[in-house]
Amino acid sequence: MKNIFLIIFLLIFSLGFSQKKKKSKTKVVAEKETVIIYTETEAETSNEPRIIAGFLKQNPGHARTDFFKKRLITIIMADNSPEAKPTIKPLSKDKIEKIVGNNELNKGKDVTVNKSPEKNVNFASVGSVSKKSEASDKNKRTAAMLTHIFNDDPSDKEAYINIKNRSNCRLIVKISGKKYYNLDVPAKGQNFVLIDKGEYVLTTMVCDAKYSSLKKITKDIEIQLDVSE
Repeated sequence: MKNIFLIIFLLIFSLGFSQKKKKSKTKVVAEKETVIIYTETEAETSNEPRIIAGFLKQNPGHARTDFFKKRLITIIMADNSPEAKPTIKPLSKDKIEKIVGNNELNKGKDVTVNKSPEKNVNFASVGSVSKKSEASDKNKRTAAMLTHIFNDDPSDKEAYINIKNRSNCRLIVKISGKKYYNLDVPAKGQNFVLIDKGEYVLTTMVCDAKYSSLKKITKDIEIQLDVSE
């Protein structure tokens, strides 16, 4: 009889221990940091100005430089919002052409665009509460990004971090250093921020896994985040 009770006790204990061990299994963040390299395929298929501009910067004298310059300007000038407001400060075509044209890629080349009536970039999103401020902020962000990418000055004090989120959870990445930044990255998406060069601590929650990493930012980088068990 005692042996039966002992066997039952051992079985219950083993079952409880295995369940506890299973519960204690935690997720960890998988990180991959790379220097950003843009390919011709990405520049041809992407609708992100950053990618096209980055490809142009990394491939001076490319046979299709003029094509990609025109595509870059067309994408930035595209206005798909039916709620465009004339009170929103525009990012004009002249300003975009000046930024794109003010670099080593354009020596001996001219950028020509169709002389259709000028349109102003509007980034207001449908249903937004503060369309004016959002559009103005995105205009400034786009102009700053293009200026940075086409800047050939080695003493440039800025770099940008692109966060590529491979997880199924939205991320709010906190970047803390001599300045502080919050970057909202959608699930299975990406986002970037232009920051002053220096040391920063990046923290976020990737689903249920905590991520914290010290980075010395001296150039443009891309960080991929995901979770693994």
